[in-house]
Amino acid sequence: MFDEMPERNVFTWNAIINTYVKNHNFAKARTLFNAAPLKDYVIYNTMLSGYVNCEGYQDQAVRLFVEMQFVDKVYEYALTTMLGLVTKLSLLSYGRQVHSYMLKSGNSLSRYALSSLIVMYSKCGCFRDSWRVYDGSDVGFVDTVSKNAMVAACFREGELEMARDVFSSRRELNDEVSWNTMISGFAQNGYEEEAIQLFRRMMEEGFLWNEHSFSSVASACSSVKNLKLGKEIHAWSLKEGMSLNPFLSSSLVNLYCKCGMGNMLEARRLFDSLPDKNHVVWTAMISGYVKAHQCENAFQLFRGNNCS
Repeated sequence: MFDEMPERNVFTWNAIINTYVKNHNFAKARTLFNAAPLKDYVIYNTMLSGYVNCEGYQDQAVRLFVEMQFVDKVYEYALTTMLGLVTKLSLLSYGRQVHSYMLKSGNSLSRYALSSLIVMYSKCGCFRDSWRVYDGSDVGFVDTVSKNAMVAACFREGELEMARDVFSSRRELNDEVSWNTMISGFAQNGYEEEAIQLFRRMMEEGFLWNEHSFSSVASACSSVKNLKLGKEIHAWSLKEGMSLNPFLSSSLVNLYCKCGMGNMLEARRLFDSLPDKNHVVWTAMISGYVKAHQCENAFQLFRGNNCS
């Protein structure tokens, strides 16, 4: 049909290239890309994101990005896409090159590019560079996304007090993601009581909780054996229709298993009520039986899993 079109414009070229990219037919997509008489930044981004998101085409993505620089077709989307690839493959040296290009071209002022740089440096093991990017940015360019990225980077590095300081600054930028990042960050770093207190503050300040909030606090409750709050979270999750979330369900099963032998029946009831059980839920239930010295129940459940 494309070949029969009497007139083709940049939109039709992009549409057909995008179709082949989505079907992972990169040979045909690239042939059409090369044949396109006019290439705008959308067509370049279509090819670039296709290469980045498909395993085995990362080299082509890098070469295309270099080509885009020569023809001046690099915009914010291409930069954040490449920074995502750099982060995924831990290509720190190339990430620094992208950052250098951003500074020279003026794209470093982009809010989305700012958060992508913070994540890239943090996940590539250069926390101080991520902090320099954040701290050196004009106040007007720091938004909720970049602030949340910096808080997460602090927790990734184990800098809990710095995370608290970033979170506490410019509180008007905080959203549900900010609170969830703080709660999960403290819980994962072994400060369960702090995570629970943050969850209570989150509710007091009127922020909406979600399955990530519940899952993090349920894990914290199981660590400190706070069964009372754990049961409240279970009740809230049922009320909000979140009880079937696999991550939350596994946290709740683990909570009941850890909070005394008397709650193994409650753990099993919750386990049996789940229509879809991932390996995390199965592991939580079986290990709960083992820790409660109910090895026969553990073996029966294990055999049932293998037979199903």
